[in-house]
Amino acid sequence: MTPLKARQERFCRRFVELACATTAARAAGYAPRWANTAGYRLLRHPRIAQRIAEIEAETARLHSRTSEVLVGKLENVDRRAVVDLQARIRGCAGQIPLTDSADTDCADWPDGRSANSSRGARPTANGDLQRARRGGANFSGF
Repeated sequence: MTPLKARQERFCRRFVELACATTAARAAGYAPRWANTAGYRLLRHPRIAQRIAEIEAETARLHSRTSEVLVGKLENVDRRAVVDLQARIRGCAGQIPLTDSADTDCADWPDGRSANSSRGARPTANGDLQRARRGGANFSGF
């Protein structure tokens, strides 16, 4: 099979990118006055249709690799958000550890503050923390 001309190749790439034959024909260098006709005619050409399918398959393959990387990054962000939320629940906001371990206690962190410090919390008889009520509503400090 003969290779596509440069302008036909540009049309194929632009069509995959833009999904509009007229706009792709204009972007590939076809006369704006005849871009509608040129786009229609080019899409009906078997070699061009085949090349568009090849470019779409290549794009899908590249994006699937990229999406795997993005999903991995999203999992890391989610894990950090869970650690942050657990620390906030424990009253340790602002002292989030740089590890993924959610088992770290506030007293073990570098500044040595505990969950009870400067948060208006006081231990109850059973050892749980109770927040001070302000303005008649339950104030959690967040």
